Amino acid sequence: MHRLPISKRFVRRKLRSIQRNAIEKGLKPCVLKQFYISTFYEFINIIIKRSILVGLLPLCVFGVLCNSWVHFSEAGRCLLPSNYLVWEATRPLADCAYCVNVTKPIVLWNVTRHSFARYAYSSKPIIVKKSISHWKASKEFSYDLFKRLYQQTEGSYESLEDGCQFLNFKSDLFTLKEVFEMPTARARNEPGQEPWYVGWGNCHPDILAKVRQYYDVPEFLPETAEFPATENIFFGYEIGAVMHLDYIPRLMWQGQVKGSKLWTIAPVPECDHVCNKINFYVEEGDVVLLDTRIWYHATRIPKKQFSLTVQSEYG
Repeated sequence: MHRLPISKRFVRRKLRSIQRNAIEKGLKPCVLKQFYISTFYEFINIIIKRSILVGLLPLCVFGVLCNSWVHFSEAGRCLLPSNYLVWEATRPLADCAYCVNVTKPIVLWNVTRHSFARYAYSSKPIIVKKSISHWKASKEFSYDLFKRLYQQTEGSYESLEDGCQFLNFKSDLFTLKEVFEMPTARARNEPGQEPWYVGWGNCHPDILAKVRQYYDVPEFLPETAEFPATENIFFGYEIGAVMHLDYIPRLMWQGQVKGSKLWTIAPVPECDHVCNKINFYVEEGDVVLLDTRIWYHATRIPKKQFSLTVQSEYG
């Protein structure tokens, strides 16, 4: 795995410390997000105005500075993924045919690899019902299991510092170590406690090998499909993920191991006039498949319910 330079890791730790202190003194995480966004757009406006007057050179400088600023905001673990604003600004316009007349997901039961083949690379949202209920993970996965794995495995937290992504969404938890050091009452979302929801790339080879004993790639996916070397874990209470696109090379699948989620998906802005926003539930044991590169998506977890999912890609 690629290891970040010491200077970048030092800056990340300092930024997290500043954020943590601000939140402890009453600043809400969403205010931090708005600060990042407003600062970035103000910066863009200034650069664009000056570029028009001076010429092409500032645009080149802008590209370099923009990349540096995005690394800064990612280091601070804001709610936007690394390079999000740059990617969105340079994203090719979509062909709206992918979402025209789509008003609900395709729901499939008892699928085989053969029967799923016609849907395998569809851009439409798909739910395959009760297709992972047999996973051992549905009984064994828990907050405590992952806590034990990460606390007992040498170098587990460092694997996230070395390039594996940690997402805190709207939670005031900035590292996986903080997640597993929460007071028991908050970890269990007991009355009066602040809900939390996080996700991360499970990249440590020893931990990855252990957790893969509890689940498999969904059996109905194409035998010839390519899969990444790691999977992502998302778990927590109530909050869910904010509306976003994924900038990934393949289609997404996500197995709902525990609990359920309300998904909201929306077309890209250029297709708003011909396509619809859609809401649907994914229940325990289901797999949702979605081209998250062209569907904006957000999730929400029902109150008092713990959700845990395994997510990866195929293509």
